[in-house]
Amino acid sequence: MAVSLSAQKKTEVLLKFSKQEGTMRVVLEAGESFINKTKITTSPSQIKIELPGPFTMKAPEDLPFEIVATDKLLVINLKEKGEIKFFSLSSPARLVFDVQKKEKQTETQSAPIISKVFVVDAGHGGYDFGITSGDVSEKDVSLGMAKDLGKVLLKKGKKVFLTRKVDQYISLNDRINFVNQKSPYVFISFHSSMSRDFILYSPKFEEQGSDEIIDSYSLSARQKKYVKKSKLLSDSIEGMIKEEFKANVIRREMPLPILNSVGAPSVLIEIPSPGFLVYDQQIKARLINSILNGIGAYGQ
Repeated sequence: MAVSLSAQKKTEVLLKFSKQEGTMRVVLEAGESFINKTKITTSPSQIKIELPGPFTMKAPEDLPFEIVATDKLLVINLKEKGEIKFFSLSSPARLVFDVQKKEKQTETQSAPIISKVFVVDAGHGGYDFGITSGDVSEKDVSLGMAKDLGKVLLKKGKKVFLTRKVDQYISLNDRINFVNQKSPYVFISFHSSMSRDFILYSPKFEEQGSDEIIDSYSLSARQKKYVKKSKLLSDSIEGMIKEEFKANVIRREMPLPILNSVGAPSVLIEIPSPGFLVYDQQIKARLINSILNGIGAYGQ
């Protein structure tokens, strides 16, 4: 016996909202498999959510916005235009939308960056995929972040060099030589991790013994005079990421060749796995802005 579409089981979606200091937060909770299959489209006055199946909405009364719900579509019409930041969280699975009034946008402007040359490294590439999460590879995530940061720095009148601009393999030795040829004010290397945390790596030198891998490049002395500056740079970026994302940031000091062999203040940034953080344009813009603010604070 065929079952009609109207008889299909509907998923309950719980809507919550709160207001604080000019920002309104809208939260949608449902099952993880249901939340992960949604498609989001936003504009300054509207949030459009395409859901994977029929649903019922449970929401408080007297909402400060209009809700239009159909079989698999939920539209939130805002009464005031604003900047909408979106991210996905788990435990419980939920979509979070932060709506900030237009007049507050000046708060997101990056701190001034007093420098001329930057080198940005996109980890992995070519046949070196790095960590994969579903259909997403670390090499693609790192390249996207490196290019986005480079574009913003160029718009600010800075001189920017990328260790790679396309999906290609570049050896560690070639990356190190490339960075040192440019003599940058700051060097940043992008990678992604398997965890939900941001992880910042800064250089470290052992007082006793030697590292055969680093010594093979005969460049390890170049970073030694920048170690304190590299730590200050990492401190500044850590603070800005924490402030923006309210997230855990893990710090690690390690003798990584890509850091220890570079003659410039350097930091390697591992961003959370795409399995834990959805890298849409808004999330990437927030992350880039946090890094820029960290660099700006470091330079002051």
